[in-house]
This record gives sequence, C-alpha cells and structure tokens, in this order.
Amino acid sequence: MYQLLNKSHVLVIDDFAQFRVTLKTMLHKLGAQHVDQASNAVEALKHCLEVDYNIIFCDYNLGDGQDGQQFLEELHQRHMLLKGALFLMVTAETSSAQVMGAIEYRPDAYLTKPFTNEQLGQRLKRLLTRNQQLAPIHQAMNSGDNARALQLSDAIMQKVPNLRFSCLRLKSEILEQYAKYDELMRLYQQVISEQSLLWAELGIGKIFYARGEYQSALEHFQLMLENFPRQVSIFDWIAKCQQQLGQSQDAEKTLMEAIDISPKSVSRQANLGEVAQSLNHHETAHKAFEKTIREGHHSCLLKPEYYRQYFENTRQVASGLSGRDQSRLLATTENIAKRMERKYTNDPGAMAANLSALANVFSSTGQSGKADDTLSRLSRTLENPQCQISEKDYANIRGDLENLNTSDSSTKSLEKINGRMQTLKVEIAQHEKNEKSAREVNHDGLELAKQKDLAGALDRFREAIKLMPQNPNYKLNAAQILLTDNTNNNAAISEARAYLESINLEHTGKRWRLYRKLMEYLPDE
Repeated sequence: MYQLLNKSHVLVIDDFAQFRVTLKTMLHKLGAQHVDQASNAVEALKHCLEVDYNIIFCDYNLGDGQDGQQFLEELHQRHMLLKGALFLMVTAETSSAQVMGAIEYRPDAYLTKPFTNEQLGQRLKRLLTRNQQLAPIHQAMNSGDNARALQLSDAIMQKVPNLRFSCLRLKSEILEQYAKYDELMRLYQQVISEQSLLWAELGIGKIFYARGEYQSALEHFQLMLENFPRQVSIFDWIAKCQQQLGQSQDAEKTLMEAIDISPKSVSRQANLGEVAQSLNHHETAHKAFEKTIREGHHSCLLKPEYYRQYFENTRQVASGLSGRDQSRLLATTENIAKRMERKYTNDPGAMAANLSALANVFSSTGQSGKADDTLSRLSRTLENPQCQISEKDYANIRGDLENLNTSDSSTKSLEKINGRMQTLKVEIAQHEKNEKSAREVNHDGLELAKQKDLAGALDRFREAIKLMPQNPNYKLNAAQILLTDNTNNNAAISEARAYLESINLEHTGKRWRLYRKLMEYLPDE
C-alpha cells in the first residue's frame, strides 16, 4: 500500500485546521507524499481544477458555503472525478439526513471521527488494492478508449473473480453511453440472477425509461423500494416516470418523500418546485425554489431560471397575503433579489429575465416605486452590449411586461425596454440561424477528421468558428487538428494558441481536460 499511496495525489478538505494537519500527518506515515489541503468547497474546487486527485477526504460539515454532500454532488455533475478516483466522506455526525445524503452520491467510504492511523490504513489498503487491479480499465475509460476498456473488463474479471461485479458495473457504464440496451439488459439480468445489487436493479428501470416504457419502469422502481426503502435515487426515477405518465400530483408526493430522507440536494428541490408549479401549487413551489437558491448558492447546479421561478411563485403567494405576512415575504424576496444581482452582476443575460419577473412581484403587490426601480435596472441591463438572451427568455420578459400594472413614472423605462426588445428579437433570430449552420459545418468537420482529411476538417472548423466565435467546441476541434503533427509549424501553433487563449470554458468535464491537454502541447513563447 505504501507504494500505491506514495504515487497518489491526495486532497484533504475540512474547515478545522487541526484535523487537516492531523490527517495529513497520518497520511504521510502511510506513505503519501502529495497531500493538499482546503478549508472549504471553494478552495477545494480550485485545487480540483488544477490537479486530478486520486484520493479526496472531505468532511461533511464545511462551515459556510457548500457542505460535503453538495461538493460531491457538484463533482459528479461537472464530471470532475476521474474513473478510479476515491472520495471518502469524513464526519463526526451520523444523522440520517447526512448519512443518506452522502450515500446518495456514492462516496467510496464513510469515515466517522475519530479514527486511528491503523483504521485509516486498513480502509485505504482495501480501496487502493482494489483500485490497482481495476486501474487498466479506469485508464482506458479516462482516455476515451472504451473498446479497450470493455476488453480489459472481460479479461480482469476472468483473472480476478472477486472483481466480477466491479468489472460488470464498469462495462454497464460504457454500454449505457452507446445506448446498447439489449446487451445492457442481459448484463443487468445476469448480475441480478446472482445478487440483487442496486446499480443493476436501477439499470433495468432506466432501460425501460429510455425505451419510453414508462409504466414498466414505474412498476420496476416501485418494486425496488421493497429492497431499498430509503435509497433516494429510486424516488427520483419514480417521480420521472409519474411525470411522463401525467401523474404530476403523485410525482410531487414522491419528491417530497425523497426530500424528507435527503433534504440537501439542489437539483431535487428544483425538480419539486417545477412539478409543484405545473400543478399551480404555488406555495409548495415557492418554498422549494427558495430552498434551491439557499442550498445552491455556492453550487454550479443553481441555474438563473430558478430565481425567476421563485419570483413567479412568490407573486402568486403574495397575492393571497396582506399586512405583515405580505411585508415579511416581500422582505425575503428583496434579499434573494440582492443575492441574484450579486451572483449575475457579470451576466446581464441571466439577470434580465429575473428582473422582469421581480418587477411583476412588486407591481402585483402595489409596490409601484420598487417596480419602477426594477424596470429601470432591467432597461439598463438590456442596453448592455453583453446582454444576450434566449428565445425563451425573450418570451418570458414579453409576458411579464404585458402583465405589469404600470405607473406613469415607468413610461420612459418601458419605452426603452420595448425598443431594445425589438432589436434583441432580430439578434435572436440571426443567432439561431448561425448556430444551426455552425452545428452542421462542425459535424461535416468531424466526419472529415474521421476520414483523416485533416485539411478539409480544419476548414470546416474555421467556418464554424466564424459563425459562432463564442463556442469553445469549435475552437477545441480546430486546435486539436492544428496541433496534430504540426509541432514544428509556427503558423499552426500560433493559430492554435489564439483559439485556446480565447476560450471561455467552464472548468469541468471532458472539454476542460481536453483544453488542458492541448495547452500542454503548446511550446513556451
């Protein structure tokens, strides 16, 4: 184990400095040489953007900001954990909500404080020994060579029978990517005939769902609850099936049951809000979106539209209140609006549709002065040259403007907004046209690249970039071609560098790893 740990990059996340130092010392004694520390999720994320960690120790309670469950949820959603990376949740708490929340996102171990060096060593030895045996499959999957990963899975489970289920699970992940449902179904049924494992049982239900067999999927997931009564992912899939079958009230109840078990999930709270809103259960939706915003404040899972949906349902709830109750609700709404404006201060497109919904809240509750101020901010936001909105946001803003109880003082703002909206309508139409053309041209480039016509592929990628200069995919494709067998071509290197340095890319997932890899190919200037 000493050699395995010696080669590993380890990250320790805990808001208590003494524990970080103690755990780092314990890991050094076990052979770890590369151990980084973070006191919160924000620091930890910065580390994860720079280093592909083999092992992450994360305390559940991290003070202000994300907790350990939400950090793990974000790593999964952003595809920042490589295959084979170990995530160990550490906590002194053992409450049901915490344990179930952590288990939901499948940490590789759950360590309860305090633990000894010997206990830590024993746990790591089991995990690292298993990972070493599966490492060839993980490496092939991380490099995108899924065909080799499938071959290695078959070979390793023949050689090491006790890794059979681990290999079959990795195979299932690859087959699912290619939607090979018949082969997947046989694999899952084979596993379940030997042992009822959650991932295989879930897999069968997901195949039914993918095929559009929603009733069969629903019945399968409901039966699963007999064996896995508190596994919240099953509740999520039941709710999805119920929604597809038009059983939205049942879906709402199912999601509320899941939240009772594991209340910290940002995406689940948002899903409940959307289902409740579709049923005009505005109070439930209002509370769900408020929790979504509060739990997701530091998370990439918080989408701009969740603020809008909060404001829309707040307007409905506020209309049924009066006096102090309404005043308290509006005070909370203003605080959330301030949080929204801080979060999207550099994203006017995300701000615009939220401001129009907020103006409607104030307008409908007789707060004409605050409505006018909000409309004025909306006018300035739309005038920002960086403000780009989607067709959906355009329609939402239009709808909000039509529903406003306007005052004379808002006339000038509304005139400016309406003028800018006409311009934006033209820009949206042109953007959609360019986007469609760019997708087609990029597809042609990918096909030419498969045929080894690199010059033809590069011409297509350049054309796609001209049509949609902000799309990072087209620049990555062009840079990859330019850096293929062109390491001595100064012109090609210069063009590739220009593309890569102009990319504004979220630091996550396969695209980010490709970007980092291509940047490494560039010679120093």
